[in-house]
Amino acid sequence: MPTIAKILAPTDFSEDSANALGYAEELARKFGAEIILLHVAQALAPVSFGLEPGITPDPLALETIGRIAEEQRLAAQRELDRTVNRLRESGLKARSLLRVGAAFMEIIGTAQSESVDLIVMGTHGRTGLAHILLGSVADRVVHKAPCPVLTVRHPDRKFKHPLDK
Repeated sequence: MPTIAKILAPTDFSEDSANALGYAEELARKFGAEIILLHVAQALAPVSFGLEPGITPDPLALETIGRIAEEQRLAAQRELDRTVNRLRESGLKARSLLRVGAAFMEIIGTAQSESVDLIVMGTHGRTGLAHILLGSVADRVVHKAPCPVLTVRHPDRKFKHPLDK
């Protein structure tokens, strides 16, 4: 049986991530493993604020973008700290990491740099058009990860076969 000493638990703070974290917690207890809770903040691009590509943005707009991004990172770090404290209080070894970038790239990179033995993550994150255009983070992680990946479907999300009426 493989040894599981480090479990990477990516989170976007959604219900799906919390559900997957429950699985990571149980596995960490069973194997005496450390949980590394990872949140990946999206880099805010000037285009998302209606700024035209190729046009130098107003310094005030850049300052605003930077301030919003920093506030988002601080809020994410506070949530990570709360969760890690809860895990530690329950007797688990846990720490958090906050990265900025493309979620699947940062998850894979962290799995490599931290030499994790298992990634435990939810199957849902993006929905609708974002999912169609950007794809599933979980799907990309499963295909590219340097270690096994346990994907956890939220119990309220039932699979519906396309041929079922």
